[in-house]
Amino acid sequence: MTTHAPQAAQTPQSVKLPATLDEAVAALAAMPAAVPVAGGTDLMSSVNSGQLRPAALVGLGRISEIRGWQYQDGHALLGAGLTHARMGRPDFAALIPALAAAA
Repeated sequence: MTTHAPQAAQTPQSVKLPATLDEAVAALAAMPAAVPVAGGTDLMSSVNSGQLRPAALVGLGRISEIRGWQYQDGHALLGAGLTHARMGRPDFAALIPALAAAA
């Protein structure tokens, strides 16, 4: 009988932590196989299960440009890094109550 232990997740060879959107775009262009990561919940689940073994990561958590939001002309523009906590604040909830309640 043969048993196979799960393989340990491989550590990415490169991790970049850009501070601006331009730096993130440049890092992703320089490393096409890199995986962008913000919170990391889905990514780490895939890594731990062996479904994904990224050679490089580009962290998006330091990029303030993607954490904002705007409401103009009846449309909400939400940044990809907008947090649930931010959506729960009164200024956001006043304009988009259903989304704030879901956050």
